[in-house]
Amino acid sequence: MPLYQIWYNDLDQPLVINPPYRLRDIEIVGEVLRHERRDNRQSADPSGLTARELMRVNGLRDVRYTMDESEPVRLS
Repeated sequence: MPLYQIWYNDLDQPLVINPPYRLRDIEIVGEVLRHERRDNRQSADPSGLTARELMRVNGLRDVRYTMDESEPVRLS
């Protein structure tokens, strides 16, 4: 089970999740939206939206994450 650390909107502490499988970028954005309990205008599994578009619609910026001990991946 991978361990994700997700930073967004310049927060100091990451959101830490440990799902039973690897997440796609769009699912990582969905985890942030669930954590924020936002009434997002688009779902985490949108039809046709990219992760960046979903971030823009919901006002997220500077989303980056690590999986286990990997190099950081930036979505913004």
